[in-house]
Amino acid sequence: MNYIVTKLVMRKLVTLLLFVLICGGSAMAQEKREVVDQLGRSVTIPTEINRVVILMHHALDVALELGAQDKIVGVLSDWEKYLPQGFRKAWPQIDDVAKPGDLRTSVNAEELLKLRPDVVIITHYMMEKTGKQIEALGVPVVGLSFYKAGYEEASVLNPKLEDPNNSYTEGMKEGVRLLGDILDKSERAEQLLAHIFRNRQIIEDRVGNLEPQDRVTTYMAYPELFTMGTGKYASVIMERAGGINVAMEISGYKQVSMEEVLKWNPQVIFTQDRYKYIADEIKESPAWQAVQAVREGRIYVTPEYVKPWGHPCPESIGLGELWMAKKLYPDIFADIDIEAYVNDFYKTFYGIAYSGSH
Repeated sequence: MNYIVTKLVMRKLVTLLLFVLICGGSAMAQEKREVVDQLGRSVTIPTEINRVVILMHHALDVALELGAQDKIVGVLSDWEKYLPQGFRKAWPQIDDVAKPGDLRTSVNAEELLKLRPDVVIITHYMMEKTGKQIEALGVPVVGLSFYKAGYEEASVLNPKLEDPNNSYTEGMKEGVRLLGDILDKSERAEQLLAHIFRNRQIIEDRVGNLEPQDRVTTYMAYPELFTMGTGKYASVIMERAGGINVAMEISGYKQVSMEEVLKWNPQVIFTQDRYKYIADEIKESPAWQAVQAVREGRIYVTPEYVKPWGHPCPESIGLGELWMAKKLYPDIFADIDIEAYVNDFYKTFYGIAYSGSH
């Protein structure tokens, strides 16, 4: 029995070694270059990238918008937990793509090596765990955050950012350009950035100079009275839309009390489309009836393209902020046809018409 077990173990080790040699030999034959990821790390990657594994949903979304899906050989196994169903419509082949790891917990080394990746893209706060595990296999790892900060804050889930607005703005530019460079889609990356920041400028021109007392107060509702405070893009998107996040006194994603919500008394409440049931719970709960947003019926479920997540995606900036601004100031943005803007973006960068709700 021991002989059989030993033989099986040895066979598995030999197989794994062969994969390492194949990947290593292939990598040695290629020309190399250096890139700097969003953790400030210098990473040596092949000059030509043809096979990439992406274990971060934001990066996967951007890669699709850049038209680089033909280079993607592996994705995070839990992508459906983080990306809307419309993503599958834009890339139906995702169901057939390998899933060698997930966003936050683990990667299957043997399955990853079978894919012979030129580079693996991971989320910034998993470098110490997943990133180093993959690098030990001889595969280059690039960390992306889509916000700009030093390593101490860039490597954590809930960063403390001195200027979140600027950090997410510059980090988006940096992250999209880095992916465009790696995937040989730099021209497309510049087109994407120009598109989203052109839309943002519409908001800036109309409500950018509003005085604090003239701005609508807002609250982002999550399950079990969790909300987003300073340091997260979910707060920034409300500010960019011309609102004031009532939960700015807290940092990151935290649970608050009903007493705090009543004290803040927001004029508008938003909740993500993946938590749409919360809107009904708030409307029906006696505890919420004293809140101005509830009394005035200003509770909005964000469509899937708004993506008011912890970190931004391009459509968060290019579409989400504009959608939110129109909800906050319907008269000021009365001429803005959101459906037209959304369809323009989706056809340009996903290759499909948008079919969800607005």
